[in-house]
Amino acid sequence: MANEIQNLTTDISRLYEEITEKTQSLGHLEAITKLYEELQNELQEISADEIDLLQTQIKSSLEQMVGISKNLAVIRALKLTLNGHEDASESIKRFTASPGMRRTLEDR
Repeated sequence: MANEIQNLTTDISRLYEEITEKTQSLGHLEAITKLYEELQNELQEISADEIDLLQTQIKSSLEQMVGISKNLAVIRALKLTLNGHEDASESIKRFTASPGMRRTLEDR
């Protein structure tokens, strides 16, 4: 009889744990359901036309940014080219300004 009571108590404890777990998971389901309903309500307030307009504006902005990026690349290339010419001019000036070079040029 004591064994049967112990087995019954064990079964009741196990069932109570299962009920507690299921109740907790139901609480999570309720929270998820509430979030879904809130999301659905918020989405209903946004029209398809508003989404299309925003999408068009974003696309236009991206195209403008690509254009700016291309222009900056051209400016960078020009700057590097011009700096390269300036560096070459400086080297020639320094080379021709050296005393040994003047003598060589005067000797000719």
